[in-house]
Order: sequence, then structure tokens, then C-alpha cells
Amino acid sequence: MQQKPRLGDDSHSLYCIAEGHMKNERELAATDLVAGVDISKARLDAQIEPGAVARSFANNAGGCRAARDWLRGHGVRRVVLEPTGRYHRALHRCLDEAGLEVVLAGPLQARQFARSMGRLAKTDRIDAAMLALFGRLPERRRARPLDRNLRQLKDLVSARAACVEERANRRKRLSEFPSGPAADALERLNAATDREIGVLDRALAETLAADKALARRAAILQSVAGIGPVSAAALCADMPELGRLGAKQAAALAGTAPFASDSGTARGARHIRGGRPRPRKALYMAATAVIRKLVVLANALLRDNRAWQPQPPSREAVA
Repeated sequence: MQQKPRLGDDSHSLYCIAEGHMKNERELAATDLVAGVDISKARLDAQIEPGAVARSFANNAGGCRAARDWLRGHGVRRVVLEPTGRYHRALHRCLDEAGLEVVLAGPLQARQFARSMGRLAKTDRIDAAMLALFGRLPERRRARPLDRNLRQLKDLVSARAACVEERANRRKRLSEFPSGPAADALERLNAATDREIGVLDRALAETLAADKALARRAAILQSVAGIGPVSAAALCADMPELGRLGAKQAAALAGTAPFASDSGTARGARHIRGGRPRPRKALYMAATAVIRKLVVLANALLRDNRAWQPQPPSREAVA
């Protein structure tokens, strides 16, 4: 079975909001056909329900077009995909441009639904069938694909993070080598990586400047002390939902829900109220609290479309 791609920032349950979550034109009729497409790096496994008509396609431009034509030829109304980072985006765009209604099912959602249906086995065809059945549930909403600028921004942020990680790993390895050819080679690689990071930083700035909405979001984020150009670009790319969420949702999206558990809720609460946690634990809790505060603040500023200022505005000004 084809190995699935590792899920990254697209795997959150609120992913559909970022993709342009919107109401469907009408609810499904009993006779409407729904297809589920299980996506891996190399292959698209599609199944249409009812009828269990199945077919596989290559996950490339030609395969996406073939899948689109096959689905339209069978009269499919709705197609359900599981977000898999970059690997589902081309098919999503292709189907959306063809007028097909695309629904995104979060990986956890899809797996829990399969378990509720008693399907514990996991193969590409079973996954596709479960996605098709999942798409028949009420309140499944159409999701628009990411626009070009946001796709490019996400790719640049991801590439920059990979370069930074590689540079950090090489710096750690430098301590293993005495001065000599091996250390010199690592230093040259790090110097080259530094140059590429600079190129990516300029590309990030150009991509943000080319889109008025993204540029405005980045400017609001950078008005907050502690959020610089790189962090603002990452928030624009990885958390485009900010500004449309409640405070608790924003904190959960960033993975910074209040720390309330150590070896039990009560003990965790005592630690937060002023107990004596271990030093490392205390630092972790403090960093999590600061990140949570920044994310909640950024969400509020983007919601109100205003820059940070030392004194909060009056309610009348916000309204």
C-alpha cells in the first residue's frame, strides 16, 4: 500500500475555514452521487457511492484531469478529500474549477467516522469509501482551494523552516569535528544556507506585498511587540483562520490551550496558581502562556482590522 504523506500544518480540524468554508447550493438528495478520494504522494484512489465504483489515478496534473473527467462522467455531485498538506491541492483546484463541490474531511474526523461505521481495517479503497459516506452527512460544507498567493506563501514558509532546521542540525554537528576539511565543509554549507534563507526572506516580503489582504494582515501582526516579519508571514500562511475565531478556538488552533494537567487537573491548576513546578516545567508553562496570549491578541486585532496600540480603543471605536 502506498505510504501516506506526513501531515503538517494543513491537518487541523479547522482547516476548512482557511480554505474558504462556504454553504452549499442545496443539500444532497438521496440519488446524488458522492465520491471519496484517498490521496497519497503518488496516487489518487477514488470511489463513488452508492455503487462502489472505484478507480485509481496518478497524483500528477494528468491524473487530476483524468480523475475530474471520470467523476464528471459518472455524474458525481460532491467529492470528499482528506487534507494532506500539498498533495491534495492540485486535485482540489482542478475539481473546484470544474464546478464540483469539494468537501474537506480532517484526518481525525475521517478516522473516527470510519471507526463509528465499524471499519477498523485501513486500506486506500476503504478510506475512499469512508470519505464518500462521510460526505453524505448533513452540514458538510464546500471548501474553496487556497488562492495562488497564499499557496506560494505557505510553500516559502515551509522551505525557510526546512533551511533553518538543516542549518541548526549542521551547527550541532560542528562540535563533533575538530578544525579541518570536514568542519570547513559544514561551514560552507551553512554559509550557503544563510544565503538561501536571505533569498526566501525577500521572496516572502514580495509575496506579502503583492497581495493587499495579506500585506494588511502582516502589518497588523507586526504591530505587536514580539512578532517580526518572519513570524508574521508564518502566521499568515499557517493560521489564515485568525480573525474569524473566538479566543479559545484561536488558542486551540495554535496548540496552546491553558495548561491544566500534570498528573491530574487539580495538581496542574495548583502549579499554575503558584505551586512549585520543576524549573523546566515552569519555563514550558511560561512560554506556552506567552504564545497563547500573543495568538489571542493577534486574533482580536485581525478581527477588528486594527494595529496594536498601547491603550485599548473604546468600544465605540472598535464598533
